[in-house]
Amino acid sequence: MSIGLDQISVLVVDDDRHMRDVLQEVFLSSGYRCQLAGNGREGVAAFEAERPQLCVTDVNMPVMDGVAFLKAVRELDADAAVLVLTGVGDVQTAVETLKHGAFDFLVKPVNLDELLIAAERALERRQLLIERREYQTLLEQRVAEATRDLQATLQELEQTYRTTLEALGSAIDTRDLGTHAHSRRVRGYSLAIARAYGVAALDLRDIEHGVLLHDIGKIGIPDGILLKPGPLTPDEWKVMRTHPEIGRAMIERIPFLKGAVPIVYHHHERWDGTGYPVGLRGEAIPLGARIFAVADAFDAMTFDRPYSRAISLEAARQEIQRSSGTHFDPTVVKTFSSLPLEVFERIRRESLQS
Repeated sequence: MSIGLDQISVLVVDDDRHMRDVLQEVFLSSGYRCQLAGNGREGVAAFEAERPQLCVTDVNMPVMDGVAFLKAVRELDADAAVLVLTGVGDVQTAVETLKHGAFDFLVKPVNLDELLIAAERALERRQLLIERREYQTLLEQRVAEATRDLQATLQELEQTYRTTLEALGSAIDTRDLGTHAHSRRVRGYSLAIARAYGVAALDLRDIEHGVLLHDIGKIGIPDGILLKPGPLTPDEWKVMRTHPEIGRAMIERIPFLKGAVPIVYHHHERWDGTGYPVGLRGEAIPLGARIFAVADAFDAMTFDRPYSRAISLEAARQEIQRSSGTHFDPTVVKTFSSLPLEVFERIRRESLQS
């Protein structure tokens, strides 16, 4: 026992005064504290007031019998340790009390040594139940704390990934003339369209990663081609069109970027099948790449480039609508068109402030 006997209180519930006195003397002489009650109702009141660690109850009593007392006590305290005393003719009733949570029953006349042994075992079991529950609670608290710590670490790691990818996207933008903050803007446009389209929250991260890294393959394109001020020759275009394949090769073996591969590899596909690198058509093109294509074209038309002047957001939207079903997925265009232009204006403004 983890506590001394003098700290353990025993409640004796019996309508036989002589039996109460005998049991009180037995428990007091063994070092326990003892309380007495003459029936089940008195016993329940005493239990509520003192919450003794052990109850010893007779079965047949007036007002409230031992079975009703047992049920009431177990409702108040599921760990209550209860011993039942019964006459020979009430053994079947005593067996029933075990189903209601009694620890054990003893047949009268009670062997006092057996009573004390049963009391000690009942108290030990009660203590084990309490310790097990406390351990379970402590374990759950530690699991909850560890989960919170893990979530915080994952969020920090996710933010680190995002910051790194943003920096990489910005670095890619600097290699391509006239595309300052392009990746950040297109990320914002793409996520706004994806959310309106109903893309699952878990898939938004892959779209975000793919957008930020869509042109990573241009790292492998010679500056003489990438930065050429005039039109590219057919051979130079052939080289330029390898950047999706280069990009895919760069990221497909990085586990947390696998979801970005469809955008990186297929962002130049067209709805009518005339795009590259594979010439996919319609819904064979990954959804993220179809969403990106609209966002990318919208940004390209609304910012000055060395080879083109910017047009208004409304004019750009109309151009995209005209290319619905040829260059772009009609459903994505419809979703894009349903968004107020103020949404895209805010994203543009925030990208320039970053």
